[in-house]
Amino acid sequence: MITTESMKPVNTATLDKPRRTQAERSEAMRTRLIEATLKCLETEGYAGTTVTKIVEAAQVSRGAPVHHFPSKAALIAAAAEHLMRKIYVQLGIAMQHMEESEDKLTELIMTSWREVFGTIENAVLLELIVASRRDNELAEMLQKLWMSAFNTLGTAAEHYLKPNSDKDDVRHLMILTQWMLRGMAMDKHLVFNERVIEHYVRVWCRVMAGHLHTKPNVETPPPRPEFWDVSIDKMPR
Repeated sequence: MITTESMKPVNTATLDKPRRTQAERSEAMRTRLIEATLKCLETEGYAGTTVTKIVEAAQVSRGAPVHHFPSKAALIAAAAEHLMRKIYVQLGIAMQHMEESEDKLTELIMTSWREVFGTIENAVLLELIVASRRDNELAEMLQKLWMSAFNTLGTAAEHYLKPNSDKDDVRHLMILTQWMLRGMAMDKHLVFNERVIEHYVRVWCRVMAGHLHTKPNVETPPPRPEFWDVSIDKMPR
Protein backbone atom coordinates (compact mmCIF):
# COMPACT_ATOMS: atom_id res chain seq x y z
CA MET A 1 0.00 0.00 0.00
CA ILE A 2 1.38 3.39 -1.05
CA THR A 3 1.15 6.01 1.71
CA THR A 4 1.89 9.72 1.84
CA GLU A 5 4.88 8.93 4.07
CA SER A 6 6.40 6.55 1.52
CA MET A 7 6.09 9.19 -1.23
CA LYS A 8 8.34 11.73 0.60
CA PRO A 9 11.67 12.40 -1.17
CA VAL A 10 14.68 10.59 0.26
CA ASN A 11 17.52 12.75 1.56
CA THR A 12 20.48 11.03 -0.11
CA ALA A 13 22.96 13.26 1.75
CA THR A 14 21.71 11.79 5.02
CA LEU A 15 21.99 8.24 3.66
CA ASP A 16 25.56 8.78 2.48
CA LYS A 17 26.74 10.45 5.68
CA PRO A 18 28.46 7.93 8.00
CA ARG A 19 27.37 7.82 11.62
CA ARG A 20 29.76 9.40 14.07
CA THR A 21 31.64 7.14 16.46
CA GLN A 22 31.16 7.36 20.21
CA ALA A 23 34.57 9.08 20.49
CA GLU A 24 33.56 11.67 17.88
CA ARG A 25 30.25 12.36 19.62
CA SER A 26 32.05 12.69 22.95
CA GLU A 27 34.60 15.13 21.52
CA ALA A 28 31.84 17.16 19.88
CA MET A 29 30.05 17.45 23.23
CA ARG A 30 33.28 18.48 24.99
CA THR A 31 33.83 21.19 22.40
CA ARG A 32 30.24 22.38 22.73
CA LEU A 33 30.57 22.67 26.50
CA ILE A 34 33.94 24.43 26.26
CA GLU A 35 32.64 27.00 23.77
CA ALA A 36 29.61 27.64 25.96
CA THR A 37 31.89 28.09 28.96
CA LEU A 38 34.00 30.66 27.10
CA LYS A 39 30.87 32.53 26.09
CA CYS A 40 29.70 32.64 29.71
CA LEU A 41 33.12 33.75 30.98
CA GLU A 42 33.16 36.58 28.46
CA THR A 43 29.67 37.84 29.29
CA GLU A 44 29.24 36.88 32.96
CA GLY A 45 32.78 36.76 34.37
CA TYR A 46 34.08 33.89 36.48
CA ALA A 47 31.78 34.51 39.45
CA GLY A 48 28.72 34.54 37.21
CA THR A 49 29.69 31.47 35.21
CA THR A 50 27.68 28.67 36.78
CA VAL A 51 27.09 25.14 35.54
CA THR A 52 23.43 26.06 35.01
CA LYS A 53 24.35 28.95 32.71
CA ILE A 54 26.86 26.81 30.82
CA VAL A 55 24.21 24.13 30.28
CA GLU A 56 21.74 26.78 29.05
CA ALA A 57 24.30 28.30 26.67
CA ALA A 58 25.27 24.88 25.31
CA GLN A 59 21.64 23.74 25.14
CA VAL A 60 22.46 20.33 26.61
CA SER A 61 21.18 18.27 29.52
CA ARG A 62 22.33 19.18 33.02
CA GLY A 63 24.18 15.87 33.32
CA ALA A 64 26.37 16.50 30.23
CA PRO A 65 29.13 18.50 32.01
CA VAL A 66 29.41 15.93 34.80
CA HIS A 67 29.78 13.12 32.26
CA HIS A 68 32.66 14.84 30.43
CA PHE A 69 34.39 16.81 33.19
CA PRO A 70 34.98 15.75 36.81
CA SER A 71 34.36 19.28 38.15
CA LYS A 72 33.57 22.84 37.17
CA ALA A 73 37.26 23.70 37.63
CA ALA A 74 38.22 20.98 35.13
CA LEU A 75 35.76 22.41 32.61
CA ILE A 76 37.05 25.94 33.18
CA ALA A 77 40.66 24.75 32.81
CA ALA A 78 39.80 22.93 29.58
CA ALA A 79 38.28 26.18 28.30
CA ALA A 80 41.48 28.03 29.22
CA GLU A 81 43.54 25.40 27.39
CA HIS A 82 41.30 25.76 24.33
CA LEU A 83 41.84 29.52 24.47
CA MET A 84 45.61 29.20 24.66
CA ARG A 85 45.71 26.88 21.66
CA LYS A 86 43.52 29.30 19.70
CA ILE A 87 45.70 32.27 20.64
CA TYR A 88 48.87 30.38 19.67
CA VAL A 89 47.43 29.61 16.23
CA GLN A 90 46.29 33.22 15.76
CA LEU A 91 49.74 34.50 16.68
CA GLY A 92 51.41 32.05 14.30
CA ILE A 93 49.20 33.26 11.44
CA ALA A 94 50.00 36.88 12.26
CA MET A 95 53.73 36.14 12.33
CA GLN A 96 53.61 34.91 8.74
CA HIS A 97 53.06 38.51 7.62
CA MET A 98 56.22 39.86 9.27
CA GLU A 99 58.60 39.22 6.36
CA GLU A 100 58.11 42.68 4.83
CA SER A 101 58.63 44.59 8.09
CA GLU A 102 61.84 46.60 8.46
CA ASP A 103 61.74 46.24 12.25
CA LYS A 104 60.75 42.65 12.90
CA LEU A 105 61.39 42.73 16.65
CA THR A 106 58.99 45.64 17.11
CA GLU A 107 56.50 43.93 14.79
CA LEU A 108 56.79 40.71 16.83
CA ILE A 109 56.05 42.44 20.13
CA MET A 110 53.33 44.71 18.71
CA THR A 111 51.67 41.72 17.02
CA SER A 112 51.79 39.84 20.33
CA TRP A 113 50.04 42.76 22.01
CA ARG A 114 47.33 43.15 19.37
CA GLU A 115 46.70 39.48 18.59
CA VAL A 116 47.11 38.04 22.10
CA PHE A 117 47.22 40.42 25.04
CA GLY A 118 44.83 43.03 23.70
CA THR A 119 42.06 40.59 22.82
CA ILE A 120 38.83 39.38 24.43
CA GLU A 121 40.41 35.91 24.70
CA ASN A 122 43.18 37.25 26.89
CA ALA A 123 40.65 39.17 29.00
CA VAL A 124 38.95 35.84 29.73
CA LEU A 125 42.28 34.29 30.72
CA LEU A 126 42.96 37.21 33.06
CA GLU A 127 39.55 36.64 34.63
CA LEU A 128 40.54 33.03 35.34
CA ILE A 129 43.96 33.93 36.70
CA VAL A 130 42.43 36.35 39.20
CA ALA A 131 39.77 33.80 40.18
CA SER A 132 42.41 31.09 40.77
CA ARG A 133 43.72 33.03 43.78
CA ARG A 134 40.73 31.77 45.77
CA ASP A 135 40.14 28.46 43.99
CA ASN A 136 42.83 25.90 44.72
CA GLU A 137 41.56 23.36 42.19
CA LEU A 138 41.47 25.95 39.42
CA ALA A 139 44.91 27.20 40.44
CA GLU A 140 46.37 23.69 40.18
CA MET A 141 44.92 23.27 36.71
CA LEU A 142 46.16 26.67 35.55
CA GLN A 143 49.64 26.00 36.94
CA LYS A 144 49.98 23.10 34.50
CA LEU A 145 48.75 25.30 31.68
CA TRP A 146 51.11 28.11 32.71
CA MET A 147 54.15 25.82 32.56
CA SER A 148 53.14 24.63 29.10
CA ALA A 149 52.68 28.23 27.95
CA PHE A 150 56.08 29.13 29.47
CA ASN A 151 57.84 26.43 27.46
CA THR A 152 55.85 27.13 24.28
CA LEU A 153 56.64 30.85 24.38
CA GLY A 154 60.33 30.14 25.00
CA THR A 155 60.55 27.78 22.05
CA ALA A 156 58.74 30.21 19.74
CA ALA A 157 60.96 33.10 20.87
CA GLU A 158 64.15 31.14 20.16
CA HIS A 159 62.76 30.24 16.74
CA TYR A 160 62.51 33.92 15.74
CA LEU A 161 65.08 35.73 17.91
CA LYS A 162 68.78 35.83 18.83
CA PRO A 163 70.49 37.58 21.76
CA ASN A 164 72.74 40.58 21.14
CA SER A 165 75.33 39.29 23.61
CA ASP A 166 76.18 36.31 25.80
CA LYS A 167 74.61 38.13 28.76
CA ASP A 168 71.19 38.21 27.09
CA ASP A 169 68.78 35.27 27.26
CA VAL A 170 66.00 35.10 24.67
CA ARG A 171 63.63 33.02 26.81
CA HIS A 172 64.04 35.16 29.91
CA LEU A 173 63.54 38.43 28.06
CA MET A 174 60.43 37.24 26.23
CA ILE A 175 58.91 35.82 29.41
CA LEU A 176 59.51 39.21 30.99
CA THR A 177 57.84 40.80 27.96
CA GLN A 178 54.85 38.48 28.41
CA TRP A 179 54.46 39.50 32.04
CA MET A 180 54.74 43.18 31.16
CA LEU A 181 52.13 42.95 28.40
CA ARG A 182 49.79 40.98 30.66
CA GLY A 183 50.06 43.68 33.31
CA MET A 184 49.26 46.34 30.72
CA ALA A 185 46.27 44.29 29.60
CA MET A 186 44.94 44.37 33.17
CA ASP A 187 44.80 48.18 32.97
CA LYS A 188 43.50 48.38 29.40
CA HIS A 189 39.89 49.08 30.37
CA LEU A 190 41.04 52.05 32.49
CA VAL A 191 43.04 53.78 29.77
CA PHE A 192 41.05 56.40 27.88
CA ASN A 193 43.02 56.05 24.64
CA GLU A 194 44.36 52.86 23.05
CA ARG A 195 47.24 54.84 21.54
CA VAL A 196 48.57 55.56 25.03
CA ILE A 197 49.11 51.87 25.67
CA GLU A 198 50.62 51.27 22.22
CA HIS A 199 53.05 54.13 22.85
CA TYR A 200 54.41 52.36 25.92
CA VAL A 201 54.51 49.01 24.16
CA ARG A 202 56.75 50.67 21.56
CA VAL A 203 58.91 52.09 24.35
CA TRP A 204 59.40 48.52 25.56
CA CYS A 205 60.26 47.46 22.00
CA ARG A 206 63.11 49.98 21.98
CA VAL A 207 64.37 48.61 25.28
CA MET A 208 64.31 45.05 23.91
CA ALA A 209 66.15 46.15 20.75
CA GLY A 210 69.21 46.67 22.95
CA HIS A 211 69.17 42.99 23.89
CA LEU A 212 67.54 41.01 21.05
CA HIS A 213 67.31 40.92 17.28
CA THR A 214 65.34 38.76 14.85
CA LYS A 215 66.97 35.96 12.91
CA PRO A 216 67.22 36.63 9.17
CA ASN A 217 65.19 34.63 6.64
CA VAL A 218 63.03 32.76 9.16
CA GLU A 219 59.73 32.22 7.38
CA THR A 220 58.60 28.93 8.93
CA PRO A 221 56.22 28.75 11.91
CA PRO A 222 57.65 27.78 15.32
CA PRO A 223 57.80 24.09 16.26
CA ARG A 224 54.60 22.33 17.24
CA PRO A 225 54.20 22.63 21.04
CA GLU A 226 54.96 19.42 22.96
CA PHE A 227 51.71 19.69 24.94
CA TRP A 228 49.54 19.94 21.80
CA ASP A 229 48.43 16.30 21.86
CA VAL A 230 48.14 16.00 25.66
CA SER A 231 45.07 17.03 27.62
CA ILE A 232 45.67 19.39 30.51
CA ASP A 233 44.49 16.86 33.08
CA LYS A 234 47.26 14.47 31.94
CA MET A 235 50.08 17.02 32.15
CA PRO A 236 52.64 16.49 34.95
CA ARG A 237 52.72 19.05 37.72
